[in-house]
Amino acid sequence: MIVTATMNAKNQVTIPKAVRDLLALKKSDTLEFIINGDNSVTMQRKPQDLWDIVAQQEAKYGSYDTPTIDWGEDIETERID
Repeated sequence: MIVTATMNAKNQVTIPKAVRDLLALKKSDTLEFIINGDNSVTMQRKPQDLWDIVAQQEAKYGSYDTPTIDWGEDIETERID
């Protein structure tokens, strides 16, 4: 299958629906362009890593940080007579 798209004056291209469907692209997905040795280009959706997922969850639900709890002095400092 050959799918075409046209670059506009701002060097932008709309990804055709057939390609978006094939790659299961969603809003704000990141794409990778791989330049091959024969000057052809392959495009793929960038796989998410753990920190991408953490950033998305933080944006949706807020910070994942928890306050540090002060448990008092270390137990080894206690003295038993």
